[in-house]
Amino acid sequence: MKSNKTVIITGSNSGIGFELAKKLISENYFVILACRNRKKGLDAEKRLGIRSKFIEIDLSNYESIDTFSRQIRHEKLNINYLVNNAGVMFHPNYFLKNGINVTFFINYIGYYYLSLKLIDLLEKNSNSKIINVSSISSYSVKSLDWNFFNPNKTHNNLKYKRELYSYTNLFRLMFSIELSNKLRQRGFKTKSIACHPGVVKSSLGRYVWISKLIYSLPILPPTIIGIKPIYESMTNQHLNGGEFIGFDTKNQWKGNPVIVDPNPICNDGELRNLLWEKTQELTGINL
Repeated sequence: MKSNKTVIITGSNSGIGFELAKKLISENYFVILACRNRKKGLDAEKRLGIRSKFIEIDLSNYESIDTFSRQIRHEKLNINYLVNNAGVMFHPNYFLKNGINVTFFINYIGYYYLSLKLIDLLEKNSNSKIINVSSISSYSVKSLDWNFFNPNKTHNNLKYKRELYSYTNLFRLMFSIELSNKLRQRGFKTKSIACHPGVVKSSLGRYVWISKLIYSLPILPPTIIGIKPIYESMTNQHLNGGEFIGFDTKNQWKGNPVIVDPNPICNDGELRNLLWEKTQELTGINL
């Protein structure tokens, strides 16, 4: 047994989130399975055993995130790590009741809002971390188009969905770095670290048949490979916060986890701060 710490993993009823939960439980972590689908979440809890607990959360809904945060407090759960892992790719393009694009909310706003809702609980523990799972798709954005922030287009073509997916991954990477800076400036102990899982077998491409086919190909690395950078982000005590963990190979599909350079856009402090200000204004919450 290596640990007795508690970690929240969003999107942990299947895929990378489930594999990460399984590994952490084998090392005596207690895992909160933060998932939207109650049936799948309870099934994952049953499969993983007594060192897991399903708590429902819909990361496309402010009220659901608020309820999740209240339940964590009500049950007096001691939180050491938050792994923001849940996400969607090429999701049907529509707007939620709150007026925000569904992909933009789940992939970015949910990360920001949940992190800030739980930061005070994380601060109660030394060596606490927020791990933000991004994607190598973030590298595909060459120049920042703010029309992809809180987008209002109703395009349902694959090109637009691909761009929106890439932008949301870039935004959460920029958020992770800026969060690290702001935590440090305010004297917080919690560290914010970003990572990506490469390209591994998963259900991420389920909304488009060609993507579904690609993500099930036998040539792709198994899902367990994708948890390596997340695990490294959690357990490497030499990380200072603000790093991006990927793989030591040219295309970064698989390999050994190492610190990698993010999209150069992420190094622009003014752009990161502007993203933060826009997000704060949209959500009504700040650090």
